[in-house]
Amino acid sequence: MRSNQSEEFGVFLAHDELREAQGEMIVDGIAALGSGGFLLASAPTGIGKTAAALAAALDASRKSPEPKVVMFLTGRQSQHRIVVDTVRRINEKLDENSKVRLVDLIGQQGMCINEIRHEHRALFSRLCADKRGSRTCKPWLADSELIRPRILQDPLHVDELVSMCERRDNELPYGICPWKVARESASFADIVVCDYNHVFVEAVRDSSLSAMGLDLDDMILVVDEAHNLPDRIRRGFERRITMKVIRDAVLEIEEHTETLQSKGAGLKGEESDANNSELDRLRRSKAAMRRLREGLPRWFAEIEGGLAGNVGEDQRVSMTDFVKRVSGILAEDVERSIETDALVRMLQTIRVEVDETDEDVEEETACMRLAILLQTCMQNHDSPAFALVHDKIAGEEHRLTTHLLDPGVVSGDLLKMCSGAIMMSGTLSPPKMYGDLLKIPLDRVSIIKEYTSHFLSERRPVLIAKDVTSRYQDRGEENTARLRAHIHSVLKKTPGHVAVFAPSYALLEQILIEDEDWIVKSRRMLQERPGDSKEKMDRMVDTLHRFRREETPAILAGVLGGKLAEGVDYPGNILDAVICIGLPLPPPSSRQDALKSYYEERYGKQTAWRYAGSQPAINRLLQAMGRPIRKAADRALVVLLEKRLLQRGYKFCLPEGMHMVESVDSGRTERHAERFFRNNPDPAKHIE
Repeated sequence: MRSNQSEEFGVFLAHDELREAQGEMIVDGIAALGSGGFLLASAPTGIGKTAAALAAALDASRKSPEPKVVMFLTGRQSQHRIVVDTVRRINEKLDENSKVRLVDLIGQQGMCINEIRHEHRALFSRLCADKRGSRTCKPWLADSELIRPRILQDPLHVDELVSMCERRDNELPYGICPWKVARESASFADIVVCDYNHVFVEAVRDSSLSAMGLDLDDMILVVDEAHNLPDRIRRGFERRITMKVIRDAVLEIEEHTETLQSKGAGLKGEESDANNSELDRLRRSKAAMRRLREGLPRWFAEIEGGLAGNVGEDQRVSMTDFVKRVSGILAEDVERSIETDALVRMLQTIRVEVDETDEDVEEETACMRLAILLQTCMQNHDSPAFALVHDKIAGEEHRLTTHLLDPGVVSGDLLKMCSGAIMMSGTLSPPKMYGDLLKIPLDRVSIIKEYTSHFLSERRPVLIAKDVTSRYQDRGEENTARLRAHIHSVLKKTPGHVAVFAPSYALLEQILIEDEDWIVKSRRMLQERPGDSKEKMDRMVDTLHRFRREETPAILAGVLGGKLAEGVDYPGNILDAVICIGLPLPPPSSRQDALKSYYEERYGKQTAWRYAGSQPAINRLLQAMGRPIRKAADRALVVLLEKRLLQRGYKFCLPEGMHMVESVDSGRTERHAERFFRNNPDPAKHIE
């Protein structure tokens, strides 16, 4: 499809020729955004959805009576580079006065040029705040206007921006803070590329958008990998406290009090009176915290009967009861009683020294963690969209966790305020579900659509094994042997690297890691482990490329829903095949029961089962399946080792048009693998 055949595509095109689905998405995006509405696009890999979304959003922005800023929100830094490169291609086709201005923004630490950038993430956050607050960070104090015109002249990758800001000259002898420059340049840009948190997490939004000089009604949102957005919003409200947090908070108050006492020694007059008043409030707060430290264990003892006593057991408890109990404990000492909201405000003011040698430093102080949890419970104790869950760590330490069940409580109001949005993902399936969960405004235009990619069935065939499962009741030696046989069949016929993903680390260990067969042991093993960093995952990808150069085939082993299966890109068609073991259904828990009950109330029993369990599990599979295919020319074999996928209830959750082949046993799997790699022997040689 020639991009110049019709004016309906607008002028902000990155490609001379459009793929059919890409052209459809541009037209739909222009129609939706032109009416101030929403496009929910389930758009598979290879159709060019980033370029399509940018073309539509820029068209709508420039045609608006008051041009809007396009906020391109993504949780993956690799996508930042794709957006910048796409805008550069768009600008090549525009005259000088029409060119698109872009600001690329990541987290503070990733953009820092101060020596503290090398510190642990949690420690960096505290040190950065301290340096800015005390005005001792010289790059932060530099004037951003000295460098802003260059930033807006041509789109820069964030690493190019950082490199530019590091340079020293007479005007900027210490360089200039790239994070500050990016935020203060945002209101002058057409596109700002940043993380979801800048819009969908209240604490970040309140500070970030004001620093950018932007309001939500100034924005058109483009949400990339939008299937992640509901869980990202939920995690923003997830807070945990234990009795250790209470104990640590008391120590932090004592430290803060000692600091004020030492500062107050030389004060006189009104300053001395204010300091003494503050010290009195601190003493009351410390006494109140000590009462909590003594009183909460009694409440835990009362409710503990709801736990079965096994590690991993949990129970939902009433937020209202918890808030009442806290208020009662705080009021026990009549002379030194304190209201809960007053305690929360005090906890938020506590500042403590950061020990730069402490490797276990938390990003938030114990006082702040407790304050946020108390505030969440106080504000939402009567809302069915929130849940409070009690469990015990290792069977000993009591723990409370807040959960947001309905992300639409947050996103619904925010989407009403913005000037429209495109929400897109290869696994936004079904897009209507995400419209429901995020509460897309019903009084505005919405286009909800699944686009198709014809090359996937040829370049990424999907094989489903009919004789294996991860269903707990069906596990055993015979099932494990059959699972391993399928894996061996693929390994025998695959010339390059194979990724294997399982629902849990335990199952991955049992089926793959403990397999002593020569076909497994003959390959190099790169294994994901709990708590592995994103940096370690990226190094694994580099290792895969090195192994390919050395003609050393490897196995990449991870979990469905983990970093390797969702959070990492695999450029250069580096994966020849991916094997997914079983279904990653959410394990039983009080939080999951609360979610299902909430959805039943909102959508009915059948839809609740899909929204709370089966569809999220299928979408995790789809994410893993999409890892090998990142470009239209890529090729890979996908093998799903789960017979339940052929049942109506789960098959219904798979995207329409997915080409699937059934395999009755490992022998059939081996023949399919042999045929595929005979017809497609080599990985793609180029990166588009």
